[in-house]
Amino acid sequence: MDFLMAQDIAAMPIVFGVIVTIGVPVLIAMSVGAVMFAVFTPQELAASSGIGSVKFSFVVEVYAVVAALTLVGAWDIYTTSRDTLQKESGALYMLAHAVDTYNGAEQTGARQAMRGAIRDYAEAVVAYDWPRLRQGAGIGSGSSDAAFTRLSRVFFDTEPVTQAQQALAQNTVQWVAQVAEARIDRLSVGTRTISLLIWMLILSVSVSVLVFQWFIGSGGLGVHYGMGAVIAIIVGLVLLVSLKLAFPFVGDDPLLSPRPFIMLMDIR
Repeated sequence: MDFLMAQDIAAMPIVFGVIVTIGVPVLIAMSVGAVMFAVFTPQELAASSGIGSVKFSFVVEVYAVVAALTLVGAWDIYTTSRDTLQKESGALYMLAHAVDTYNGAEQTGARQAMRGAIRDYAEAVVAYDWPRLRQGAGIGSGSSDAAFTRLSRVFFDTEPVTQAQQALAQNTVQWVAQVAEARIDRLSVGTRTISLLIWMLILSVSVSVLVFQWFIGSGGLGVHYGMGAVIAIIVGLVLLVSLKLAFPFVGDDPLLSPRPFIMLMDIR
């Protein structure tokens, strides 16, 4: 599994994702089982159960460690991305509330410019940044750069007049800086993905688990195939959850949506 394949699977609708990540392991497990029972008799498999159990236990332990590593890494990517969105939208929300402090009659134009800058930035995130995030592509020209530059200039250039505005000015600078920091983190989410080596490792040990289970004898073919299917489903679910968490912006139904920015587009 290479990086693009992992991203493509994560971008699939949940139904197709389940078919690929669970259906394929089940198909592999059942196919290997059919080959094993065609080549070896149940008696031969039962005779090798002792050695097979030891080897299978080792493979399972390795799989458990790799699966845990992958899930923890994917969860960290998801939570970091979620917190980044909350940080960015939260700072914009505070800036929107700060606008009301500039309530002087002569500051009407400044208030309109501030609210307009927030709306334009939120719209740029939704219109330019988000489609590329959903595709897993890098953010290039036509992104929200110009809108953020205007946002920062409007808030930095507005001169505080009253004591309340002067007291708020320092917080305003911090909120704009917070938007900038969170924006950079959001745009660089692709650099925080799970390493290709980890995806290759989880795929390798997953296939090993699906194959090695058949070297352990069972009292009946039905039980053996049933256990094989259950193990394959568990392996598939681990892959599916890891992929969805590792690419939280990707696909038509991503885990993270631009809803906070859409709400900020309605500021008046």
